[in-house]
Amino acid sequence: MDPFAVLDALPLERVPAAIAHLTSRLLTAPAPTADELLTPAQVARLLQTPVRYVYRHAKDLGAIRVSARKLRFRRSAVDRHIKRRTES
Repeated sequence: MDPFAVLDALPLERVPAAIAHLTSRLLTAPAPTADELLTPAQVARLLQTPVRYVYRHAKDLGAIRVSARKLRFRRSAVDRHIKRRTES
C-alpha cells in the first residue's frame, strides 16, 4: 500500500493546510543529540556543502564505516570540525 495515497485523496483546497502542517512538524522535530550518527546528507546540510564534499573529507570529519558502502558521522565530531573551521 502506498503511504502517500492519503495525500492524493486530499481535496485541492486542503493541500495548503496539509503542507503547513507537515512543515510545522519538520520545524519542531527534535535536534540530533551529540552522539547521534548522521548520514552524509545530514552532514552536508549542517556544513551547507555538497554531499560530495562530505565524502571527500570523510576522514577529517571522523567518518565511521558501518558497512562496505555506508558511512556515518558522529554529531560531536562534525561539531568539532565546524568549530575548528570557524576558529581558523
